[in-house]
Amino acid sequence: MYPYEFAVLTMENGRPTAFRVDSDRRTCTRLAAGDVAGALRASALEIPADDGAVIVTLTRPWLSMRKYGDRGYLYTQLDAGHAVGNLLLATTGRRAPGTLRLRFPRAPLSDLLEAGENCREVHSALLVPAAEADDAWARWTVHDDDADRDRHEPAWRSWLEETCWDSLSARAEHPGSTRAPAASAPLAQLPGRGRPAGAQDGLGDPSDWPELLATRASSKAFVPGTVPAAEVWQAVSALSTPVRTDLPADSPMGATLVLRSAEEPEHNAVHPLTGEGARRPGRLPSTDEVVRACMQQRSLAGSAAVVLLHAPRTALSGTAAEAAAGGEDLRELAFRCGALGQLLYLGATRAGIGVTGVGGFDAALWHSLAGLPDSDEILYVLLLGRPDDSGVKLDRLATAHAQNER
Repeated sequence: MYPYEFAVLTMENGRPTAFRVDSDRRTCTRLAAGDVAGALRASALEIPADDGAVIVTLTRPWLSMRKYGDRGYLYTQLDAGHAVGNLLLATTGRRAPGTLRLRFPRAPLSDLLEAGENCREVHSALLVPAAEADDAWARWTVHDDDADRDRHEPAWRSWLEETCWDSLSARAEHPGSTRAPAASAPLAQLPGRGRPAGAQDGLGDPSDWPELLATRASSKAFVPGTVPAAEVWQAVSALSTPVRTDLPADSPMGATLVLRSAEEPEHNAVHPLTGEGARRPGRLPSTDEVVRACMQQRSLAGSAAVVLLHAPRTALSGTAAEAAAGGEDLRELAFRCGALGQLLYLGATRAGIGVTGVGGFDAALWHSLAGLPDSDEILYVLLLGRPDDSGVKLDRLATAHAQNER
């Protein structure tokens, strides 16, 4: 189901070289690619000095769209946001913070990696400085691509995937590039109000991140009951972790916390995490309403809190040209959501509570329960609580529980 894959561009024997990476099998395939250096220049990118690398994330929308239909394209972007956010944090944990580029001409890299011919789309490029060497590379196998294969011959794909790919013909190409950021910045600016005294900002010491990245997991269900408000806020505070991207500092995306089962009842409320929010409902959602809002996924009934990531519909319809003028397009907003979702997963792991993201939800009902403006579109719903790993998530079954559908 993971609708993404990776390529790595790095120096080998003094020459820029492209590799296709299979992280499951721990293999790198040296590609018989064309002018790697020229493609990087045309994309306004460069390999960091002293054995750095450019990690290119490519999405394969078919893997989500075959199950979820058109909405699977958004899920593809959210999943890629999780993965790329994970890579960003992993580089920082290795004391070599990477820089993520989302705003650059993608066509040169797409041509180099034969992405479009194989129903792939270039998502982003992560510039990674050289880090301290260890023995991890020894567990990988590197081999050459088949030299006899015509490099212009696309890999086999079904006619259904071709049809799916053709339906995405309106994908926007960013018209240019922006300057790499001078410093890291949070993907979400969180206010201090509503948080218990002593709650910290960010994910904490980067030296602890590798362990969090290795142990983070998605909860299958939640045990009914209360949780300390401090644990919820510790998880949520991870959203303010600074990362280095070329996105604008200000974003139209909003985040709202619905805290409904805190051990300290005074903290149970709807908390706008970004901005002021539109209005607050007169009451908190009941357990039955949470289940209904998550498309009858009863395993989520015991959740203690919900984080909603949402954006104005006018922002979602923006073009790449409008994004270049200072806004964000759908791909960028979806990346922000996915990366924030990954941070929340890690924050929950640090706080010792469970977390799961769901794509199957009743948007209209969540609007009502959280008091969100009607002009906003909910992009992602994440739930927090005491984990119950004996449960079963319905959205992992063969029949999709997509948004507003059963």
